[in-house]
Amino acid sequence: MDNPGVFTLSALQIDAPKTALVDWTEDLDGMSAVTLEASFQYGSGGAGCSAIVVTSLDHGQTQIQIARFDFTTASAIKTANVSGLLSKAVAAYADLAAEGVNDGLLGDRLAVKLITTGTYSGTVLSVRAAVR
Repeated sequence: MDNPGVFTLSALQIDAPKTALVDWTEDLDGMSAVTLEASFQYGSGGAGCSAIVVTSLDHGQTQIQIARFDFTTASAIKTANVSGLLSKAVAAYADLAAEGVNDGLLGDRLAVKLITTGTYSGTVLSVRAAVR
């Protein structure tokens, strides 16, 4: 691992409905595992928030979903651990369903794809990654 450590992938005030990719955290060549923590501090309003952690094998051209955290109208902290050292059979790729994990797939970068519905107020989402 070229650059191990703890990285903040997102720290966002959630407001109007949106679908957006938070900037890539790069230079994670050799990443073999990552522990993810998503913290949703609810304020008011809103209907749903999905924080989908993605990686890439082609320098950010294609997003591969590796963990999905779903929240509604209550504060919560959720975690996931993803390993790149697992042996997997060949399978067709599919985006993750609610609270899903795609183990065994780690590229050289991470980002958060944010999808929100409804209008939140005073709500904060942060996603951190402990990379090794």
